[in-house]
Amino acid sequence: MSVNVLTERHQVERPHLEAALMAWKTSLQDLARPIDQNVHVDGRVKKLQSILVKAYKDGPASPRSWDSFGDLVALKVVFPTLAGAEIFTKELKEAAQSNGISCALDPRRSAPEKLEYSSDQFDLCNPKICDAAGNGLKVEVQVRTVASDAWYMVDHRLRYKNATKLPADLQRRVLRLIVLTELFDAEVDSLIKDVNAYESDTPAGLFNQVKELFTDFTRSYTAPSRPEGLFETLLSAYNKDDQLALVDILRELITKDGVHLRQVMSEHTYGAENYVEKYDWLYTQPEALLVADLARKPRLLASTVENTDFEQLVNSMADELKVN
Repeated sequence: MSVNVLTERHQVERPHLEAALMAWKTSLQDLARPIDQNVHVDGRVKKLQSILVKAYKDGPASPRSWDSFGDLVALKVVFPTLAGAEIFTKELKEAAQSNGISCALDPRRSAPEKLEYSSDQFDLCNPKICDAAGNGLKVEVQVRTVASDAWYMVDHRLRYKNATKLPADLQRRVLRLIVLTELFDAEVDSLIKDVNAYESDTPAGLFNQVKELFTDFTRSYTAPSRPEGLFETLLSAYNKDDQLALVDILRELITKDGVHLRQVMSEHTYGAENYVEKYDWLYTQPEALLVADLARKPRLLASTVENTDFEQLVNSMADELKVN
């Protein structure tokens, strides 16, 4: 039996670990970005040096086995807000269960009287993502906020990976930072709710809701250009009650005619055979959903955009977006 068991195993498994990292990173990004386009997904494959240090830290007589390492592939999903992280945790758990992926969730929360790091840690194993022997590879996924991620990195540098054991007062100062991260995350979520409440009765707030719906529908995360006054012009075609229900109206439109809308939009994206930028750019904007909805009332739409800078473009879009 070789004396370099772990080293040789690492050499064999390395390509599979790297492939697993890329596969999981892609799937986590696909799941996370509809929740918040500013999410950050990153990961690493455990280095041989780190494996050997942990395997032999209690002495060479009884080293840890390769299979005892559950974090050979580790990823983190970092959200700007606590609400985003909580939604993602729920959706990842549901996605794992519905796709036959082994899933163990450890919601790491500190007791009220303690200062400890909080996160949601998943231990996942997709049987379709395998090691060299064809067995499912275990991966570790941590879900946390930007604020808690910043604290985590500071703590790792000053305490966890510091050869110097800090005295109690310095350790306490590191731990006190947790309070700031908790306060920051709570205030951000509260502030967002208050801003959304303030914007709910304004065209700008309604535009943001339509933008989110359009982003989810198209999986396009490009910042909208807000063509001058176009959203407000199209919005004027709706009565007050329909304006209040606009997002639900557009959601129903997508449910009914989404396949057709995607097909038309794909014919007007960069790379399409007849792509012309000065006409096709508007298909990438949230206003396209309003045009598609109002296309079912062509006379109303035509009168709404009459004598505007967008009259010809909007009417041409409506002819293509409406379902015959």
